[in-house]
Amino acid sequence: MSSSNKIKAVGLVSGGLDSSVVIQVVKNMGIDVHCIFFALPFSCGNYTNAQAACDYADLPLKVVQLNEEYLDMVKNPKYGRGSAINPCIDCKIFMITKAGEYMREIGADFVFTGEVLGQRPMSQVKHALELIDRKCGVAGRLLRPLCGQLLPATIPEQEGKIDRNKLLAISGRSRKQQRELAAQFGITSFPQPAGGCLLTDKNFGNRMKDLFQHGYRDLNDIISLTWGRHYRIDNENKCILGRDDEENQQLIKYAHPEDYVVQFVDKQGPTLIFINPKKETNPAALLEVSGLVQYFSKQKNSAPQIMEAWQAMDPNKKIPIQSSPLTEQWITSRRV
Repeated sequence: MSSSNKIKAVGLVSGGLDSSVVIQVVKNMGIDVHCIFFALPFSCGNYTNAQAACDYADLPLKVVQLNEEYLDMVKNPKYGRGSAINPCIDCKIFMITKAGEYMREIGADFVFTGEVLGQRPMSQVKHALELIDRKCGVAGRLLRPLCGQLLPATIPEQEGKIDRNKLLAISGRSRKQQRELAAQFGITSFPQPAGGCLLTDKNFGNRMKDLFQHGYRDLNDIISLTWGRHYRIDNENKCILGRDDEENQQLIKYAHPEDYVVQFVDKQGPTLIFINPKKETNPAALLEVSGLVQYFSKQKNSAPQIMEAWQAMDPNKKIPIQSSPLTEQWITSRRV
C-alpha cells in the first residue's frame, strides 16, 4: 500500500509498558502510526520514556502541554474521583478528545490506546470504557488493541481497515502478556508498572486541594506541588522547602517574581520559597518561616542563625534575617 493510501492512526503514548507495546502491535498491522503524549508534571506519563518508545519504533511523537483547561477538569470532574483527587474517567475523556482533534487534523482513521480491560479499577472496567467511548468525541473510532477482542467491534474493524483477528484479548492487572510481547518486539527497557499519576496519591491530592482552596496563580504553582515540604501559614501565605539541591534549584527556577527566597548565607541547607500573593514585603512572616530552614538543616539544635532573604525578581537585593525557633506543634499543624 502506498503511503498516500495507507491507513493512519493516532496512538496515545505514556512511555509505560502497555503503550510501548501497543504502538508496535498497531505498526505491525501496516498502519501509519502517529503518537501523541500529554505533558503535565503529575500525569501518568514520562516524556523521556515516551520519546524513547517512539524512537525505537521509528514513529513520530506530538507533545501536547496540558493547560488551565485541563486543571478546570481536575477541579470539577463530571464523573467523580478515585480514592484521592484523581478524576480518571474525565481525564481519559479529555485526552482522547484531544487525540481525536489531532486525528481529524492529520486525516487519520482512528485513535488507539494501550488500555486493558480490568487493569484499572476506575477507568478500565467495562462500563467506564463504554462511557469514555460515548463521551470522547471520536464516534466509534477509539480502538483498544490489547483487549480489542473482548470489546464490541469499532468502525475501523467494520470498515475492514483493522483485522479483528490481529487484536488481542488481554484482561486483568497482570502484565505477563505485555512483557511477553515486549520480548517479541525486542523492547528491553521500560519502567515497571507503579502508582503512576500523582493525583492518585492522597498526600499530593491534599496539596492540590489546598492550592485550589486558597487560589493558584498559574501552572508554576502546580509544578511546584511535586517538590519539597509544604506548609500553609494562613489563608493567603504558604511556603515550600526543598529536600535536596535539585529541589532547591527547581523551586527557585519556578518561583514567581514576587515570591521570597530564604537560605542560609552559605546555602548549606534547604531553600525556602515564601509564596507572596499580595506582593508585599512581610518581615514578620519571613522571620517566622525562616525557622523551618533551620529546623530541617544540620543546625536544627543550634542557636538562631543568620540567613538572607530576597525576592525572586531581584536576587541581588538580599535582606539579612535571624531565624525564629519553631515548636513541633507549629510545624506539624501547618504541614500540607
